[in-house]
Amino acid sequence: MNLTQFNVWLDVAFSTIYVCVLLFLVWHFAMFVIKGRFRRAFIEGKWPEHDSRPPATPKVLHAAHMFSMIILGFTGMYIRFPFFYGGREFMTRTHYVFMIIVIAVLIWRVWYAFFSKTNADWREFAIGKKDLATVLGVLKYYGYLSDEKPHVAKYNVLQKMSYNLFLVMMVVQAITGLLIWRYQFPLIDASIYNATAALVGATGVWMIRMVHYVLNWGFIIMTTVHLYLAFSVDVPCALDFFGIKELEINPNAHAHGDDHGEHGDSSHGGGGRGVNEPLQPEPSV
Repeated sequence: MNLTQFNVWLDVAFSTIYVCVLLFLVWHFAMFVIKGRFRRAFIEGKWPEHDSRPPATPKVLHAAHMFSMIILGFTGMYIRFPFFYGGREFMTRTHYVFMIIVIAVLIWRVWYAFFSKTNADWREFAIGKKDLATVLGVLKYYGYLSDEKPHVAKYNVLQKMSYNLFLVMMVVQAITGLLIWRYQFPLIDASIYNATAALVGATGVWMIRMVHYVLNWGFIIMTTVHLYLAFSVDVPCALDFFGIKELEINPNAHAHGDDHGEHGDSSHGGGGRGVNEPLQPEPSV
């Protein structure tokens, strides 16, 4: 199999995978309605407890990152499949601009997680033994095999795994993207690019592009799932996260098997804000 044939195989494989993901999300939302979770949440207003009004900095960084990732996915697909004429130079330069924005946001967010004086939150993403013990239970809950959702931390174990995987993917994607940028625009020390190309052999440039392309599909799939959760089972948490609407929550939602939302909740084994209890002021950033 030559490189051209392999590229075509990649295109077909990931296009098929993405269609399967979309079909799965359609099924998942149908089950969300059939199982009564939609009625309890959207009609009866029985929202579970969740992380209310997080500090401003993570919200702004998250919004900037999500918007930039959507632009990168769209422009990246155009570079691969130019579906209209005359836009390649604009799309390519737009892609590189938002690549720099994403890298800057990534560095800022990692710094914030470890070194923020008031809200360092890296522990919220650490995976411990208690988290690992809940993997099967969380899978059963999201697969509608159970109405009981294990809850031992702000984020469930699948969220933590996906966020940590996302970080690793972002680092690799940034490295390959900068190397591709050096290949087209000599702004990075040539020795770095040449050493990398030599390390992977004569097909170094193709391999760098291939890794970047595969990861681009990975980000498109993960972002699609994230947006689906944010605009379906996690609408109340998404609204509260961005301060659009102050929501009443059901402090007993967990006992009824309701969703905790993609961003998790803040009960941590008891307590939490009651239905009519006002929000506490957020700490300064």
